Amino acid sequence: MSKAIMQIANGYEMVAAGLRALAEDGSEAPEKKAEAAPKAAKQEKAPKEETSEAVSVETVRAVMAEKSRAGKTQEVRALLKEFGADKLSAIPEEKLADLLKKTEVL
Repeated sequence: MSKAIMQIANGYEMVAAGLRALAEDGSEAPEKKAEAAPKAAKQEKAPKEETSEAVSVETVRAVMAEKSRAGKTQEVRALLKEFGADKLSAIPEEKLADLLKKTEVL
């Protein structure tokens, strides 16, 4: 019974971390939207140089949440620590593709 309670507690921790990250991302949303339009226009003109640019924080967050729900919360946290962060929003965008690959392997 205590293992099930720990899984539930870990799930709540992941939900709380996700909500915190969304709140942090939401406070910067107007600036990002204003920057996104010019970047999108530039990307249409230039050929795709690298697929890692296409990886978004939301994509990585979704995969990590899926793995966490599957009971791999500790492994997800270990990956974040491996990349030098306590939360996903602290990881630089250029490392997101690598993090996504390692998360999918879990």
